[in-house]
Amino acid sequence: MERRTTAVLAAVAGLVLLAAAIGPAAFGAANTVDTAAIMVKGVSTKVLTDAKGMTLYYVASDTPTTSSCTDGCAKIWPPLLSTSAPATGEPLPGKLALVTTANGSQVSYNGHLLYVYSGDSAPHQANGQGVAGKWWVAKVDLKPGAAGGSGQPKPSNSGYGNGGW
Repeated sequence: MERRTTAVLAAVAGLVLLAAAIGPAAFGAANTVDTAAIMVKGVSTKVLTDAKGMTLYYVASDTPTTSSCTDGCAKIWPPLLSTSAPATGEPLPGKLALVTTANGSQVSYNGHLLYVYSGDSAPHQANGQGVAGKWWVAKVDLKPGAAGGSGQPKPSNSGYGNGGW
């Protein structure tokens, strides 16, 4: 009886280790980041979304390891947080990572910290694109981030006033 119990425990432990090695996405766990083709300023664009389909954004004033959007800003632009390594349903050309910021364990893509926008009321909206000339939709082909650089052209007039933090 003792041998059988030991064998069963060893088998269960082996399956647990196998599951951890393969990763949570293979076993139906929710993805941290997904993708969707959405309309951004009238152009179909492949973007990153959270697990609920909400468009993800980054802000030009962040660095790869420091969020410039905390406290009141984070109420309007909630950071994408995760308690485990970010997962995706399909391969991405860039790199997802988990970065410890003032907001907690925040997900980044190619060195850009990710956020959702409270002004998007439903999945696949992009109402935050260009807000205050520094908030941008996180596209699948987003270039690697550099300290304080967005990789986006600065519009002369975003049309959004000063409401973007």
